[in-house]
Amino acid sequence: MDYPSQIKIGDRSFAVSYENSLKRTSSVKMRKGAVVLRLSRYVHGRARDEMVEKFLKWAKKKLQKVSVNEFIEPSYENGSCICTHNKIYELKVKAADGLRSKVVLKDDGVIEIRADKKSKVREMAEKLIIKDQTSYLREVIDELNQLHFQEDYNLVRFKRVSSRFGSCSAKGNINIAFRLLFAPREVFRYVCIHELAHLKEMNHSKRFWDLVRGAMPEYKKMEKWLRDSGFMLG
Repeated sequence: MDYPSQIKIGDRSFAVSYENSLKRTSSVKMRKGAVVLRLSRYVHGRARDEMVEKFLKWAKKKLQKVSVNEFIEPSYENGSCICTHNKIYELKVKAADGLRSKVVLKDDGVIEIRADKKSKVREMAEKLIIKDQTSYLREVIDELNQLHFQEDYNLVRFKRVSSRFGSCSAKGNINIAFRLLFAPREVFRYVCIHELAHLKEMNHSKRFWDLVRGAMPEYKKMEKWLRDSGFMLG
């Protein structure tokens, strides 16, 4: 049986990939805006077909909830624009042709990248944008902290992580996922509030959620967006 390579929702298509697993269990997950099925090598024939059908049905149901119009996926191709909450970057990419790799941000928001490998372009662009956007993150954290928490904190950083959206350490270091720059602004602010609340309560107790609710009464809408659409941020 030939399995589909994509799922179509409205006018948008989502790639589907299949991986073989050495485990006895199979799984399905969303990864960087695509559907990934890991199929156990111990499942064959009709049982395998039924499993794929079940997983694809689940994936389609989840993808139907995605708020595709609420954010713009960044593209790292030459000539593309990368839109964050407060700035638009234009990407200009050239082959290194034996020269040293280099990335420069111009005053007009143009990012010039010279790279010997296409795979390096995204990493170089993201690191530069993180550096440029750190002041914006600090402004948002400072504003929300002064309004709602009035706590001391240490370092504030964007991180290139896909496993979580934010974290707050016992030392008061706050990390926010870089990919939230492409989420709706209120979702980004919610994650900042969530981590700031941990400065008072390093847990997810009722008191913690009361603190979050006091700063953002509609926080459950932001949680729902992250559950339904967060995986699309890559």
